[in-house]
Amino acid sequence: MKRRSTIAVGVDGSWAGNGAVDWALHESELTAAPIRAVHVIDDRPPLGAYFNFPGADAAARALVGEVCAYLDHHDRPGLHTGLVLCGPPAHTLAGATGGDRMLVVGRQGRSVLGRLLIGSTAEAAAHESRTAVVVVPPRWRPGDPQAPVVVGVDRPDRWAAAVDFAARFAAERDASIQLVHVCKTITHDEAVEDARRRLDEILGRCRDEHPGTTFRPELRRGHPVAALTAAAIEVNAQLLVVGGHPHGRVASTVLSGTAHGVLQHAPCPAAIVHQPERPH
Repeated sequence: MKRRSTIAVGVDGSWAGNGAVDWALHESELTAAPIRAVHVIDDRPPLGAYFNFPGADAAARALVGEVCAYLDHHDRPGLHTGLVLCGPPAHTLAGATGGDRMLVVGRQGRSVLGRLLIGSTAEAAAHESRTAVVVVPPRWRPGDPQAPVVVGVDRPDRWAAAVDFAARFAAERDASIQLVHVCKTITHDEAVEDARRRLDEILGRCRDEHPGTTFRPELRRGHPVAALTAAAIEVNAQLLVVGGHPHGRVASTVLSGTAHGVLQHAPCPAAIVHQPERPH
């Protein structure tokens, strides 16, 4: 199997239960991509006397060593590596992993200092990263490898990169993609017809650009987060993918409401994939 670029996984004191390492390991087994476990020591101003306790660096190195030993035990020894960095967790993770295939983080977790980090860290990293960020719910376990991948498609400047990521992911598993477009208007027939035409156009473009992938279109009405999470539940999706903003100087300082809601409520791992900034 052809080796692909590295999978970065953010690890903290709850790594054994937050699902991120196991999800990255499963992805590595399918793609032969090496994993790089990254732990960030939070160097922001102290919030209590426990901050920067003696041996914090040693504890961080021990944590990463523990993760690497776990990866070696479940895969080829020496394939995977670890790294300890220092800085604001989300910003540091995003900056250090921009060249990786993806960054995987747990939805919740704790640092070696005992502070709750993942949650706000997962969301902030998903906003700042220039690579796809996969946020994994606690206690994730592998399911059907051919289960559908659900992709939310809405604005044309946000869905293309998400579909590209989902198509590569689905091809590695021989899985189909459920393209979900959400119409917020519930009673306005003209708006629904416009949404249906837009979905047909997106479907045609997706099939042209990814001829080997099976796409199934679905138009839903209601709130985007509720509609996307419901779609993922109904098909027992293995991944829910949504697009982010184009990165650049004028990029939003926060995730969109849909992306934020999906990260909080997705029943399965969720990927945020930002559209690359267009060259001027």
